[in-house]
Amino acid sequence: MSNKLNYAIQYAQKGFYVLPTQGKQPLIKFANTPPLTVEQVKYYWSKYPDANIALRTVDFFVLDIDTKEAHGKDGMKSYQTLKNTGLIAPTLAQLTASGGNQLFYKKPKNIPVNQVIGLKQGIDIKAHINNYVIVPPSTTSKGSYQWLNKLPMREPKTELVKFINKHHPLNNPKNDWSKHHTGKKWTGIVLDNLVKGAPEGQRNDYMARLCGQMIHAGADDNTAWLLLQYANSFNSPPLENKELEKILSSIIRKEIGKS
Repeated sequence: MSNKLNYAIQYAQKGFYVLPTQGKQPLIKFANTPPLTVEQVKYYWSKYPDANIALRTVDFFVLDIDTKEAHGKDGMKSYQTLKNTGLIAPTLAQLTASGGNQLFYKKPKNIPVNQVIGLKQGIDIKAHINNYVIVPPSTTSKGSYQWLNKLPMREPKTELVKFINKHHPLNNPKNDWSKHHTGKKWTGIVLDNLVKGAPEGQRNDYMARLCGQMIHAGADDNTAWLLLQYANSFNSPPLENKELEKILSSIIRKEIGKS
């Protein structure tokens, strides 16, 4: 039995939503699905023995801290500012393959935690049930994931959750966009389409139209790919990554043909 399989089984036995990945890319459909059983874990790691282990952020959320060296944003400096405010409670933490830090907190039962990209410079909150984080003993081309301590995963301070939710754009009273909304522009329509999603039978057409809109607007290939993955999380159920790749390749070829 491989080392990664042993760890994957242990994570599953502790109730985590385990996900096999190739690097950081999921190897199976997982959005809105129940956690894998131990038998399913054994099956997938027998099929993909070198698969990394990811945990979906269903019952916990992650304070994701980037480094200036690896990501161009000094999340460590922002994190120190947060610590100085007294918002950060000690909890389970890991060192990522790229040198960043991630703090794991249980989701409180009495208050939801919003996913926030850009909570502070170099800090994101990963909390959506269809998001996930890679965990030890996984490795990538950048290095290995390692636990930084043996602390239990604890609940966050209520003040931290309020701080996170306050900084979610839709919950921020400073963002009274209605005062500035003078009519729907084309770019606004594209942005709205990112979070609409589509049911089975309409997903490919929806994603192709959305991809075409982004490429037509001048987005580069990598940006379009990242946004397609984000938009796909709103589909019911999401498409597999290989299907998204086909859509992106097809749309790019069409746009090239027009030039």
